[in-house]
Amino acid sequence: MLKMNKIMKNRILFLFFFLLGLLFSSNVHAQEPSVRSKETTKIGGKEYYMHRVKQGETLWGLSKVYNVAVEEIEALNPEVKDGLKAGHVLGIPVRPQSEPQEEEPKAEPKPVVVEPKPQPKVEEPKPQPEPVVAELVVVEPKPEPVAETPKVVKPQSKPNQMAFFDGKARIVQSGETLYDIAKEYGVDIVALRAANPGISDEPAVGTRVNIPNILNENDYIIHNCERNERVSSLLKRWKVDENDFRRINVSVGSHVFVNQVVLIPIQPISDFYWINDMPEVAEGNDEEQPAQEAIVPIQEEAVQSIFNEDFGESEHCFADPQNARRRYKVALMVPLYLNEVSNLEMSKENLTQLHKARSLSFVQYYEGFMMAVETLEEQNGLKMDLTVIDVTDNVSTAERALSQIRGKDFDLIVGPFFGKSFAIVEEYAKQHNIVVVNPLSTRESVIVNNPNVVKVKPGEMGQILTISNLVKNLYNDSNVFIVSKERSADSIFLNQLEYHLNLAVNDEVRVSGDEFLHFARNESERLEMGSRMAKTVEVEGQVYSTDDFKNGNTNDVVLANTVKRYSYSEISKVKSQLSGVRNNVIVAYGDDNVFATQMLNTLAKETDRFPITLVCAPDWDKFEKLLVENLLQMNAIYLNDGFVDYKSDAAKQFVRMFRSKYAAEPQDYAFEGYDMAMFFLSALLRYGDDMMDCLNCCDVPLLHTQYRFFNRDYLKEGRSNGRENQYWSVYQYDSDLIELRPVDPFKKKTE
Repeated sequence: MLKMNKIMKNRILFLFFFLLGLLFSSNVHAQEPSVRSKETTKIGGKEYYMHRVKQGETLWGLSKVYNVAVEEIEALNPEVKDGLKAGHVLGIPVRPQSEPQEEEPKAEPKPVVVEPKPQPKVEEPKPQPEPVVAELVVVEPKPEPVAETPKVVKPQSKPNQMAFFDGKARIVQSGETLYDIAKEYGVDIVALRAANPGISDEPAVGTRVNIPNILNENDYIIHNCERNERVSSLLKRWKVDENDFRRINVSVGSHVFVNQVVLIPIQPISDFYWINDMPEVAEGNDEEQPAQEAIVPIQEEAVQSIFNEDFGESEHCFADPQNARRRYKVALMVPLYLNEVSNLEMSKENLTQLHKARSLSFVQYYEGFMMAVETLEEQNGLKMDLTVIDVTDNVSTAERALSQIRGKDFDLIVGPFFGKSFAIVEEYAKQHNIVVVNPLSTRESVIVNNPNVVKVKPGEMGQILTISNLVKNLYNDSNVFIVSKERSADSIFLNQLEYHLNLAVNDEVRVSGDEFLHFARNESERLEMGSRMAKTVEVEGQVYSTDDFKNGNTNDVVLANTVKRYSYSEISKVKSQLSGVRNNVIVAYGDDNVFATQMLNTLAKETDRFPITLVCAPDWDKFEKLLVENLLQMNAIYLNDGFVDYKSDAAKQFVRMFRSKYAAEPQDYAFEGYDMAMFFLSALLRYGDDMMDCLNCCDVPLLHTQYRFFNRDYLKEGRSNGRENQYWSVYQYDSDLIELRPVDPFKKKTE
């Protein structure tokens, strides 16, 4: 019996080691050995390898080669949790190389059953008629509520969810096809067919065609290709120029396949008028203009009134003196967490924990708001009943807030600050026709289907508007690139940005021969050629003879100018097309610290040869580990949802008053609260009940940002959404490279 057991035991061991050997053998053949990268970079004084993933590599293998735990690689490169992709570049900390050691087998832990602990009931705070303002104000950087990434384009409605305009129809004219009508109204052919069952692609003259109520705010139609369609047939049916088609469908080859999504270019959306190209309305011309052409210019000095988004539906708003004499009811729903105030220990030893207290996070927003209220009371005679309510991320506080304001006929609600609570108040405001302002959300969905909501944090559409105007007014002769972290990242947004940047730049740029000679001399010095000059010089992929410029045979060169778009993995193509005879503008898109560092380290090496201006993605200014020296070398331009110019007299005065009143240094929330109250209460004083329709006309000097509003719906019959601020702050280091100064992207540079 013992002998039999021994034989069975030996067989089991043999089978175990045999299977283990097979597994090891298969892994050897399937996985290429990983090798340490020789390319490194520094982030915040720490050194990191830049490892390009090869086919077959695994996280476990990389962890052994670099002597770094798998968890640490995942923490620095969150995208690898979905699996390694060949060609992907990872940041890995530099560690001493050590021989891998065999780990002792760990004893398998016994299962432990953990009984769930009963959750203590949290006593909800009682409604407070007046907020408690603490004299001691200690502020921690603002917490960031969870927010979804905003998108520029909303998917079109499905056919079975369609509604139709009342009596909105189109009579087919001679020579028209269904594709012509779809293109005219900016709807997909599939949606148009669904709205007109059984209709032919070439309907008879006089046929009535129903137009579906699908709002398209883009300059293209999203089209799903059908069977047997080709690029040539698409161009013919939609009557589209191939160059226009290729410009916004860069990944489409000579053929398309069933259900492939392509973009059909249509008339550009009307809101993207350049500030310097706005048509003027002739005085004394009483002839009625078409709706989308009647652009009524507002005051020239009002920077935020660069568009008239009403398309001729309403005239410019004028302030009614009667509105300033009214008494308004306003509710401020701010998360003060008053129920936690009594638990704070105001001691020196507890100062660190005090900084992190939620109950102090938004106090400065309230304080800044009240400073604006006092200013308007003194200077403009504001009469207002202000109700301040503590509304947190707990939805029950929002429900109690509604019980406090219900039936009191409020004119304006500011807040709540958190998504779930805001959704409850938003619905109430919609039912009772009250304007409600969202202070923090970046989600465009908060304004959908509620014409009473105002979103003050700008979105991606505002970025396109701002960057395009910046390039048009300051860099229209530059060599412009878009470089994203990945090729596929937010392709809809990048398609829009590329399209409008191509509208912004000049199609051709004339460069003098002196510029070519200057670049040739610099290249000769770089190559240590002494007094000799290089015979040829390469500019933007084209080789030129320097003798032609020296002998006067060529006085200037006309360069074709178009926007180039690449991912960071194609950075070598960017470097090969940098220009030495004109400025290069590189728009970086990606909010990842590693991507930002890679971009800076790579491009900084090129600044000795090529003039570069880097337009940074929002939040790059928050990456403290980026080398400022590299940013300065590339004349970095920052975009942010706010920027305080502390050199301005208004900011200096605000800081002095805040210090005197609250014995604290004002942070971002203090400025944001001041701006919010100053703008919207001023709008009430001027326009009263018509405030929502006149936000685009309200010109109020602010401190942290500016507000520029327009209605996001472009078809008059479907105007059902709220308003979104489109203003992004733009700033750059001054000529002395000492301090950041604001830049106006809507103002042409003076020669």
